[in-house]
Amino acid sequence: MQIPNFPLEIIIEILSRLPVKSLFKFKCVSKSWLSLISSSQFAKFHLKISAKDNKSSHKKLLLLSMYLPHTLYSCPLNSVLHEKSISSVDELYIPWNRSNIIAGVGSCNGLFFMCIGMYTFNLFLWNPSTRKKKKLPFSGHEYSRCDVTYGFGYDEYSDDYKVVEIYGVYGVQYVYGANIKIYSLRANSWKMMNKYSDALFSSDSAVFLNGSLHWAVAHSNGYWDIVSLSLKNEKYGNLALPNHDPGNCNGSISKPLADSTDFEPGILNWALGKLKGCLSLFCDYYKVKLDVWIMKEYNVKESWTKLVSLPYTVAGIGSRISPLCISDSGEVLLHDGSRVLVYNAGDNEYKSVQIRNMDTGVGAATVYAESLISPNLDSTENTL
Repeated sequence: MQIPNFPLEIIIEILSRLPVKSLFKFKCVSKSWLSLISSSQFAKFHLKISAKDNKSSHKKLLLLSMYLPHTLYSCPLNSVLHEKSISSVDELYIPWNRSNIIAGVGSCNGLFFMCIGMYTFNLFLWNPSTRKKKKLPFSGHEYSRCDVTYGFGYDEYSDDYKVVEIYGVYGVQYVYGANIKIYSLRANSWKMMNKYSDALFSSDSAVFLNGSLHWAVAHSNGYWDIVSLSLKNEKYGNLALPNHDPGNCNGSISKPLADSTDFEPGILNWALGKLKGCLSLFCDYYKVKLDVWIMKEYNVKESWTKLVSLPYTVAGIGSRISPLCISDSGEVLLHDGSRVLVYNAGDNEYKSVQIRNMDTGVGAATVYAESLISPNLDSTENTL
């Protein structure tokens, strides 16, 4: 077949709008196309085009099976939002022992940071779309009797992906102080940062937004706020929480929501997220309702806006609701601990999404955008 003699700029514009699966096939067209699609410059341009796509055509839903040995699946986000039964589900290749627990997850630009194992932690960067992976070096810290949380994001100024590890030794009482290490993919090494005093970090993975990582943090005086860490200058900041109305709930504030089996109904717990490209706050009044807020203007307290209130007063809803995305029409895609659901505020109904091959339950779910970004900055395959 004769390949049209288009200018290179036009070819790049066309190819950059295609899904990753198609691009892998087109690597076989010619040596020039192989070189182009394999380049880091094209991967960045493809990512830039995907980020501008308002129709979510490049976005996928990553699904983790509930029970060991784990299986990972992905399916198009548009299908999940608009179809009653999802059949276009792909099982993903897992580059580690499937019998190990995934203890921590973060994603950025199509790359996932995975913490594998509960006691012997193996840390990976992994692109599920390209199947490329990198095992991170040991951070140098033993985790016995420690709370550990992670953050993962991209520093565009140094073109570097970074992982932040936060750990605090605790005994009978929590210690309000966090030891922090940061890993640079470009340097392929860890370094110790100054200890963050007077803080108990949420055990949830950090939310990456606006070049910074964000955690919900409790202080010894009983107050909560949001702590940010800029990946550019590695400096900390603080963001204010919105003024909330406890309503008919008791309004008490406890630690970030984790194992909620011992919580009393109505106790308020903070959790952070990212929705509609904004920092989000999930105010979970345990077993009563979950208020979803977004910060429309970054680091402006007055811009906090409550989007929707999700009720627990529906038969079968799990003990924790985790919003995944909100459609343009206002429908909320969420995970309730074992299923993927869509909530329609108009009729106040939850609809379960039937996903092929997930009969045993969905243990975790997250939305991500496909990309060609390699976990190795030189784009060479890392072998283990």
